[in-house]
Amino acid sequence: MEIELKTQYWDNPKARNAFKAFILKIHGLDFTEWESRGYWDNAYTPFSYFKDGQVIASVCIYLLDAVIANRKTKLVQISGVGTHKEWRRQGLSRELTNLGLRWARGQHDGVFLFADDEAIPYYKHCGFSPLDETLEYCHAEPVPKKQGIIPLDPSNQSDLDKIYRYAKNRTPISNKLSVFSSKLLMFHALYTMRNKIYEIPDLECLVFFDREGGLVNVYDILGRTIPSFEQVYPYLASELDNRINFHFHTDNLGIKGIKTEITTGNNTFVKESFPISTPAFPYTSRA
Repeated sequence: MEIELKTQYWDNPKARNAFKAFILKIHGLDFTEWESRGYWDNAYTPFSYFKDGQVIASVCIYLLDAVIANRKTKLVQISGVGTHKEWRRQGLSRELTNLGLRWARGQHDGVFLFADDEAIPYYKHCGFSPLDETLEYCHAEPVPKKQGIIPLDPSNQSDLDKIYRYAKNRTPISNKLSVFSSKLLMFHALYTMRNKIYEIPDLECLVFFDREGGLVNVYDILGRTIPSFEQVYPYLASELDNRINFHFHTDNLGIKGIKTEITTGNNTFVKESFPISTPAFPYTSRA
């Protein structure tokens, strides 16, 4: 049986389950909870080769709503890339990437991805270029601790529904670069950020953050309006804090003394030109 190209097949249960098995085998990710909770995203478009009902190679094109320099636009993120071992070095991933980008042509202002270390030579060979990313940070100043920050538990349906309401109704975290994908954000709520989600009812916002000793990592802030960080930080503060990292641009937070550095390890690549130099891609926009 010859290999068969399939795309936009999420409404086909057998093909969808084959894709889930493929992603679990290649990337170790089980999409079952994301799917069962109702957040599987049709904007996440597969381009896959099948043989005997199984996915042997796949690339996904994630078409994301975004704001760049105060302008509404769309970006493409490439993810879910892989090929079964016995089918590698035959150009299948490259063919699928080209097919996906042709399909998305004219629908976006830029293409980006985050590569595994071993995939860097492949993406360079395919015409992608590395792009420096920026991390913004500031030094923590002692402030009086405020009470009223509430941890949310995504395994609790009411908490999960609350997170999703915030995700759907959020305002841009940054006017330099924001990405709006409520269902991708829910993937992070269920997987990467599961124990890092807090509500501050007084400010009507959610904060995704964690603490490693004296380092605070703030991954996202969600609200219909964005409070200043001067308002937010007393709810997060610890007397041990000495540095706060922001995994997004902080232009809407009113922080004095913000500093920047080039990050390493994300292996960010873009295709052709990208509409912003040295961006800080929001953590919860990463597929």
